[in-house]
Parts: sequence; C-alpha cells; structure tokens
Amino acid sequence: MTGTITKPAEKRTEIDQIPDGLNEQPQRVGWLRLYDSGRRRLRAKISPEINIETTKEPTHQPGGKTPWGPIFFVLFVLTPFLASLLYFILIASDQYTSEARFAVRSLADDGSNDRVDAGIINMQSSSQDAYVVTSFIHSAEILRRLEHKIDYRAIFQRDDADFWARFDPQGSHEDFLNYWMKHVTVYIDGPSGIIILKVQTFKPEDSVDLAKAILGESEKLINELTLRAREDMMSSFREEVERTDRLYQNALAKLTRFQQSSGLLNPTEQAQQKGTLLTGLLGQKLEMESQIFVLRQSNKTESPRYRQISLALQSINQQIDNMRSQITGGADASLANVITNFSAVETDRVVAEKLYEAARRNYDQAFAAAVRKALYVTVFVNPAMPEEALYPRRFLSPFLILLGLLTIWTILALIWASIEDHRL
Repeated sequence: MTGTITKPAEKRTEIDQIPDGLNEQPQRVGWLRLYDSGRRRLRAKISPEINIETTKEPTHQPGGKTPWGPIFFVLFVLTPFLASLLYFILIASDQYTSEARFAVRSLADDGSNDRVDAGIINMQSSSQDAYVVTSFIHSAEILRRLEHKIDYRAIFQRDDADFWARFDPQGSHEDFLNYWMKHVTVYIDGPSGIIILKVQTFKPEDSVDLAKAILGESEKLINELTLRAREDMMSSFREEVERTDRLYQNALAKLTRFQQSSGLLNPTEQAQQKGTLLTGLLGQKLEMESQIFVLRQSNKTESPRYRQISLALQSINQQIDNMRSQITGGADASLANVITNFSAVETDRVVAEKLYEAARRNYDQAFAAAVRKALYVTVFVNPAMPEEALYPRRFLSPFLILLGLLTIWTILALIWASIEDHRL
C-alpha cells in the first residue's frame, strides 16, 4: 500500500486566535461557546489531509494446495471396496458346508467306590478327550492318515474354483495346514462336550465325503487311545498274574516230583488208611489174646485151636510192628517223614494257588474297570448333503470391508488433523 500526505501551507500554533467572522455578533453567544467554536475551526485547519491510494491484491493465487484428502479416500477406501464388491459378486466361487456333531463318551459306574451297582451306568463326557480330538483334526497327523484314503488336495485345488479361494498347488505342507484349518473348523460347544465339525469345500459331495473321512479317523484315534490306556492299566496286573502263575506251576511240579519219589499221591490220606488198618490189627490181636488166655485157663494149650490162634497172633504182631515202623519209624522212608515233607510241599502249593487266584481276581476287576472307562465316539448328527452355498457372503463381506476401511480412514484422519493442529 502506498499513499501521499499533503501538509497545510500554514501552521498556526496559537489556538487563541479568533477568526474575523466571529466578532460580528458577540452579544448572541457566551464567551465559552465562542471559544469552543474557534478551537474546532482551528483544529480543522491544522489537521493534515491524508489521501491513501491502495493497490488491489490479486484475487487469484496460481500455486494452490492439492486436495489430497479426497484422493486418498478414493484410493484407499472406495477402490478396495469396489474391488471386493466385484470379486464377491462376480468372481468368488460357491463354497458348500457340511456339518457333523459328535461327542466322546465313556461308560462309568454311577456309584461309590466301595459299592458297585453294575445295573446302573451313566454316560459321562470327557472334555479332555474332546480337546484331544479337536487338536487331532487340526494337526498334520490327520492329513498323513487321510492321504491314502481321500485326495483332499485335489478337493481344494479344483480348476473351476476361483484363484483367490483355491489352494496354490505350489504351496508347502505348512501352507496347506493353515489352509486346512480355515476350511475345516472344529470346536467344542460349551460344557456339554459336543464337538461340532464343519467342512467347507467347493462341491457338496466333497464336503460330505471329507467330513465322513474325518469322523472315521477321529473314531480310530479314540479307539487307539482306549487300547493304549487299557494296556498301560492292565500291564502291571498282567505281570502279577504271570508271576504268580509261574510260582503256582513250580509248586505243582515240585508236588508231582514228591509224589513220584514217595509213591504216594496223598501221604496224609495214606497215613489215615494205615492208622485204620493198625487199629483193626490191634483189635484182632486183643481178641486173639483173650482167646489164648481162656484156653490157658482151660489147660488146652496142646489143642490144635490153641496152636492156630498162637500162629495167627504172631502174624498179627508182625503186621502191627511193620505198620508202626512205616508210620513212626525213624528212617527217611517212614510215613511220618513223608507226611512232613508233603506238608511243606503242599503248603507251598496252596500259598502259590491263593496268590495266583488273588492276582487273577485283581486282573479281572481291573479289566472290568477298564472296560467301563473305555472311550468311544458317538455321532448323533451325521454329515448331510448341503443344498445351497453358505459362503461366500456376497453382500455382507463387502459391507464389512467397507465398514473396516471407513473406520481406519476415520482414525487416520483424526490423527492427521491433530498433528496439523499442533503445528499451528
């Protein structure tokens, strides 16, 4: 802005000078009014006249700012949204889902430990084993087992599937496992322990076949775990049965050798029989001695009957002596010694037999407990043939993408505005 200043030609410094025209009618105004009017006129003549000539500013600035906000909004919000809308509506392949529901169960007694009621059983769910099954379905082990039964890679590498949804044939095993976990979902439905399996493929029949194959391998896994747990549980009892059985067989063999060496099946019974015979011989001896005494009193010692009875008495005495020597004699072959040795051998046999019976009883009880705790898979919702594709969600998915992009855009815009405010 530029301006020119015009100064008055004459500058008066005395404010008390009164112009000529003011004295014409002094009688009409007072002296104060006259003085004030003169000061105003004098100030008007002294005040400089300032004439300011302004230059007009240009209305157009050639170097204006570029509207980056709308440009970025179009690039990073509208363009991805339109691309996703185009993909989900025109390109994305249909994906069919087959669902199955099953549970891992076990038979357990519905009674206390010291009171077994075999007629009442309760179906109990094992959540821990259910987690084992879900982990197995999302592991590489199930892929190894399925590769000889179903071509699961061909199912997810179909040429008629879109490029984004199908699996890349050049992908590694780890990449396919991640892809598998996205298309084969399994989870446990709360405290009920129900396992929900969902298989998502590009063909309805593929979803059903793959779901059935997964159920079959899961059932095999549970059976293997049951057999392994039963084997671990029964191994100690089986070893005890085998040990006591060897003891019992050794005791029987020792008893057999003793019987063969002694010639007696049961020396105790043999001793009882000999005791019975000895008692009979003693009775006969007593009767013959009575007859001889009567004949002696009758002076018939020369009679044939006396001689006959005397010979018979001698024979009986000899038999009694032999019988006593067999029962209570001091020789090793005496019946008393045989009975003593037999008692030791028989005691070993009885003890070994009792130990074997106890071990066998414990084994049977453990086996029954293992059977009651056996796990098995109960499928109560079999995989069904899907009639329509649930995925992709052709309108919901683009809308969710747009909502996410708008949220991110809004947050970034607020952050940028805050930074600009701090700069100012």
